[in-house]
Amino acid sequence: MLRAMNLARVIVLALCATSATAIAAPTAAQLAKDRVAAAEKVYSHATAMMKSGRGTIEAVYLWSVRWLGADLDAARPAKQAFADHVTRMTELDTEATKAKGTGAVSTGDADAATYFRIEAELWQARGKR
Repeated sequence: MLRAMNLARVIVLALCATSATAIAAPTAAQLAKDRVAAAEKVYSHATAMMKSGRGTIEAVYLWSVRWLGADLDAARPAKQAFADHVTRMTELDTEATKAKGTGAVSTGDADAATYFRIEAELWQARGKR
């Protein structure tokens, strides 16, 4: 009986040790990939909130910059990461200009969106952030 209990204890300990090593921490590459996905998701949410009048142009900009940083950290080609950020900021500038025309966005916010687009184009031209 004692021998069976010791054997059971050894088996339980072995299983615990095996499952602990099987659940390894994510790699840096996986974390970088997850960060890109999270930034994209929040950027999409911030854009939807802005379009519904419950979010800000600044939030959309910040999440696009965070997405850009995540792309660069994930070793995405810089040329493509910067081009995508320019595209997002161009879309933001276009939306803000339209919203300004309807009175949904202030002139200051529309001007900020233009600034963000120009900044993105400058970063792209320099090839860095």
